[in-house]
Amino acid sequence: MQGRPAQVGPDHEGGNDGYRIQCNSAAPQAAIIACTKIINDKREDSDGRVMALQNRGYYYQTIGDLDHSITDYTMVLQLSTGRGTKSKIYLNLGLLYAQKGDQSNALISYGEALNLDPKLASAYINRAAIFIKRQEEDQALADLDRAVLLTPKDPEIYISRGSVYAHGGDQDRAIADFSKSIALNPTNALAWRDRAFTYRNKGDSAKAIADLTEAIRLDPDVARAHMDLGLSLQATGDLKQAIVEFAKAIALDPTDAQAFKARGDAYEAEGNQDSGIADFSQAIALYPRITGAYTNRGVAYMGKSEWSRAIPDFSQAIALDPSQPAAYLNRGQAFRASGYTDRAIADFDQAIRIQPDAIQAYLQRAFLRQKRGDNSGAVEDYTQALALHPADVEALRGRGYARLNQHEYDRAIEDLTAAIALNPKDALAFRFRSSAYAAKKESNRAHNDDVTARQLDPSAR
Repeated sequence: MQGRPAQVGPDHEGGNDGYRIQCNSAAPQAAIIACTKIINDKREDSDGRVMALQNRGYYYQTIGDLDHSITDYTMVLQLSTGRGTKSKIYLNLGLLYAQKGDQSNALISYGEALNLDPKLASAYINRAAIFIKRQEEDQALADLDRAVLLTPKDPEIYISRGSVYAHGGDQDRAIADFSKSIALNPTNALAWRDRAFTYRNKGDSAKAIADLTEAIRLDPDVARAHMDLGLSLQATGDLKQAIVEFAKAIALDPTDAQAFKARGDAYEAEGNQDSGIADFSQAIALYPRITGAYTNRGVAYMGKSEWSRAIPDFSQAIALDPSQPAAYLNRGQAFRASGYTDRAIADFDQAIRIQPDAIQAYLQRAFLRQKRGDNSGAVEDYTQALALHPADVEALRGRGYARLNQHEYDRAIEDLTAAIALNPKDALAFRFRSSAYAAKKESNRAHNDDVTARQLDPSAR
């Protein structure tokens, strides 16, 4: 909005003494009364009434009375003839409509302002903000490009345009804009944080850490900066320092469920399941719909072999978001460990339906099919896994064993030999191949493989 009210002309003789001054500079309620006196005075000319209406609209806006402010500014447009005044009034109306959430009228108002004054940079900037909310990124970029041409030394515009580029996936242009903003104003922590976030999206954790360190130096009390620094450190494997940064974020904002989840993830990656469970539980208490916290707490419970606690967490994650294959895969593994084979297979089925390249789901389902004597189904699943990852030793060994059970000895030997070539210390592959050679009456090869298997795994003696 306008930074100060318009100047109202001198008093008329005989009745308006003091109203001019109050309409220009009094406290809002007194100013509104004074401006109203001027507006209603029949002796006022059009210019005097326009200035008083403009002032009253300004003061209504300062007290949050948006509807009365809009009414006054609309009347100013009806009475005013100056293009400069009208363009600024349309700009103010755009801001008021945007504040009310009326995006359509805000866009119309900004458009009228620009029709009257195509060099009004603030109208482009504020219209771009509406386009961004409406996810009309091309139009937002067009407006921000115009604003940059008009005010190339304004560092804030580059932050806005960089954010649009980043959201659209153009990380290089985003970084260029954030860098320009930093060059114009090196003390703006937001530009450093935004560039860091973009570097992290590009996988450049080192540059992200450097930028976040500077952002925190400039403004150490922003919880999100510590959170992002923790995530960048975690990406480099520095879990201990990541946990320190997550703790700082939590201290600054104890209501941030995502910060607790992030620290829980770091604890879990360290192997500290109990601390991870405590943080996931706190995240859930703060925001009961945080799906990832249920999934990851379930994984932590699995790490402690607490299947009966893991399964309800995965079930809750599925209830919140049935489209996530990881929850089905994990619950399937928990069901498998608990002896619920049918339920486990059903979950692996669903994981594969959602994500046809979920290799672990094929491997897990293959093992259970094999366990139930469905060797052809196991071969099918192992084959699918190998199509996704031809060098998967578990899939080669499993398919070789399934083929051994189907008496396809040559094909079994082929798979098991491939598994051994990838992992010459795979005792099970040697043992299964020994059985295949024995079935083919190739005693020497069977004996050699059996000896190797026992040497690799003395517990099998």
